[in-house]
Amino acid sequence: MASRRHGHGGCCRNRTPFRLHRASLPRLLAMSASRSLPLRAVFRVWRELALPDDFEVSVVADHPNLFHLAPNPAEPNTHILHLVADPATEEFTPAVDKTRPEKHAFKLQFPPGFRLTKEYRKKVKEWQQLPYISPYEVSIQKGVGSKRVSKMARKKMEKRAVGIAHEFLSLTVEKMVEVEKFSQFRKWFGIEVNVRDVFLDHPGIFYLSAKGKRHTVFLREAYDRGKLIEPNDVSEARRKLVELMLLRRRGLGNANSNANMASRACAGAKEDTSDFQEEEI
Repeated sequence: MASRRHGHGGCCRNRTPFRLHRASLPRLLAMSASRSLPLRAVFRVWRELALPDDFEVSVVADHPNLFHLAPNPAEPNTHILHLVADPATEEFTPAVDKTRPEKHAFKLQFPPGFRLTKEYRKKVKEWQQLPYISPYEVSIQKGVGSKRVSKMARKKMEKRAVGIAHEFLSLTVEKMVEVEKFSQFRKWFGIEVNVRDVFLDHPGIFYLSAKGKRHTVFLREAYDRGKLIEPNDVSEARRKLVELMLLRRRGLGNANSNANMASRACAGAKEDTSDFQEEEI
């Protein structure tokens, strides 16, 4: 097993106890029909899931009862991470079930000033009533990839994609992730619709922020005026550390280049949430 070593600054190293992220990694794997994901894809979101930067050693290798790492037969020098637990014994409850206003529906929280026309309300109501498929339920799509997929079938595929994206964001520390990173999982989650379109077409569930070429999606219900409604220990520690590093940078200028580098490396999430706050207030 190849171990990854990074040159991250001290603020970005996460040595959180396994109990904080032991649920997120198995759930992430369970959303895949094969209960497995490319290790490189998981690497892309290790920070979002509050995993240690050496998680392939400190988490995967240390918990063989949960995970198994095997060579990827399709690509040399790469690995596939498997969930060892029997899917039949898993009892994962989607986060949406905690906030669901009614059967099959998602909680909607439209941005201030958003016009809800009568026609749009009707479309939303019809979509909300479509059957909901749990992101942990293996779904076999018929006619996938065909241009002749019916309008209703596409709507169901879209709703399943919304459910997967909602659960994915719920697993992250700050309830947000870059769209490009989420797209790494599209094939493995069996998503057959354009993910950006999903986020744009459901403004009551997601907020899409654009900064240059980087697009970040937020779970709207998790935020109020740009701040997490239910902050956790990891998000609070990161926020305080970013604020501390920014204060050091203002006080020391370029005298301490290490502090400046660490501040820039850890400020990305803060910039994104500030953008979200400006839009919401």
